[in-house]
Amino acid sequence: MRFRTRGQGRRRLATQRRGMTSFELVVAFSLLVAAMGSTLPLYVRHQRLLSESRRERVALEELANLGERIAAGGSQAVDGLEPSATAQRRLPGVALTTKRDTTTLGERVILSLSWNEVGRREHPLQLAVWLPVSPAADAPAAEEVR
Repeated sequence: MRFRTRGQGRRRLATQRRGMTSFELVVAFSLLVAAMGSTLPLYVRHQRLLSESRRERVALEELANLGERIAAGGSQAVDGLEPSATAQRRLPGVALTTKRDTTTLGERVILSLSWNEVGRREHPLQLAVWLPVSPAADAPAAEEVR
């Protein structure tokens, strides 16, 4: 029969605790890796959405600025419109197109802005600017009174 001393029982208990701690660390590490693996694609998609929304905001501000320039300068301001240097720097491959229509209410100018982004060439951002009919053009010529 073997007699155990108090020291042997403590050593066995310490060995069991160390084994359990290692197992807990492996489980915790695997849970951490699984959580990171599932949230990393969400983080990447979030960053892409942020950059897309920044580009869209720049494009909307550019269209608003061009619209104000047309409204202030009249129909002559439509000729020779180009995207600003800021838009060219921040929107890759930016392209501006204008379309003019004359109606009874006035002239309508449609500005379309597109850039190199998935789906943006097919669906550009658009802004319509209405230029009123000048009253001098519609008024009949005054007859001379004799």
